[in-house]
Amino acid sequence: MKHGNGRDWWIIYRSAPPSNNNFYVYSIDANGVQLDHVDSLGPLHSSNGGDLRFNSDGTKFAFSNLNGLLAIYSFDRCTGSITLDQTIHAEFPAGTQPYFLDCCFSPNDSLLYVSCAPYFSSLDTTQIYLYQFPLTATNVYASRTLIWQQTYPMTIGAVRLAPDNKIYVAAQKTGYPYDSTDYYPENMSLSVINQPDQRGGAAACDFQPYSFYLGGKRTYWGLPNNPNYDLGPLAGSPCDTIQTALQETAAPTPALSVYYHSAWESIVVNASKLEGKRARIFVSDISGKILVEESVILLSGYLSKNIALHNRAAGIYFVTVVTEREKLTGKVILQSY
Repeated sequence: MKHGNGRDWWIIYRSAPPSNNNFYVYSIDANGVQLDHVDSLGPLHSSNGGDLRFNSDGTKFAFSNLNGLLAIYSFDRCTGSITLDQTIHAEFPAGTQPYFLDCCFSPNDSLLYVSCAPYFSSLDTTQIYLYQFPLTATNVYASRTLIWQQTYPMTIGAVRLAPDNKIYVAAQKTGYPYDSTDYYPENMSLSVINQPDQRGGAAACDFQPYSFYLGGKRTYWGLPNNPNYDLGPLAGSPCDTIQTALQETAAPTPALSVYYHSAWESIVVNASKLEGKRARIFVSDISGKILVEESVILLSGYLSKNIALHNRAAGIYFVTVVTEREKLTGKVILQSY
C-alpha cells in the first residue's frame, strides 16, 4: 500500500501458524525494506492460507483465511498502524468452518465480495459460492447474499476490483499441480460483476459469468495483485512531507509507439507519460475512414493494447490515441507477402 507521503510503500504480512493475531508492518523507502512495527490485535489466525485485500483508498483492508476467519481492519497510511473494525466471522473448529478463498471490496467500500466453500473438507465434494456481504448491516454474515455457485469440479478463486470499477472473478477445475495443457471455456474467460456497488443478487450487481474472454489465454485460481499506483499523498496530513519545488518543471512528454505484428495480424499500441485517465484508440486508413475504435483505462499514464487487423489490404494505416489531455498519432505500414 502507498504510504501517506505519496512516495514510500507499506507491506503488511500476516503471521503464519501457530495461532496468533500478529501483523508485521514493513516500510519501503529510499533506504530499502525494514520492519517498522508489529500490531497484535483482533481474532486469532491459525491457517496456512489467507488473503489480505485493501480497499481503493487504502484506509481499510479485509482479511480472510481457510479456517473461516473474515474480518475488517482500518489502516493508517501515515503511521502504518492497524485497528480492528469488525469480525464478520471468527475461526471455527476444523472441518466445520467456511473455507474462505478470496475477498474484495466494492468501489464505494459498502460491500465485500467473498468466494468460499461451506467448510474445508467439502471443497472437492460440494458447491463453491460467491457471496456479497453488506458491511453496514447489523449482522453482516447473516445478511450475505448469494451471487453465484459452482459445482465440483469447478471452483471459484480470485476476486479482484479493476481500474474500470468492475470486479473480475476467476474459476477453474480443482487439481494441483495445474495441467499445462488444460484449456476449457471456464478457465479461458473471467466472470464479471459490472455494478459491484449495487446490493442484491446477481441481477442487481449485473453479474455475468464467463463474459470476459481472455483472447485464447487462461487463468487458474489466481489473478494479479496490483496495488493502486495512482494513490497520492494524504494532503494536509502529518506525513505529507514531500516538498514541491518553487520553480516550474517541464511536464513529461507523452510517447506513442505503434507497429504491426504480421504473425498476429494485429497492431501493437504502446504509450507512456499520458496525463489522462481514459483513452480512445482509433485506427483509420489513408482516406481517413475509421476502421477500429476502442476505449481503455490508463494505468499510471501507460497504455498497452493489441488491436486485431485481420484481412486488411496492404498500405498505410494511422493509429490515434485521444485522452482528456492529449492526442497522439502514429502510423503503420502493412506489406503484402
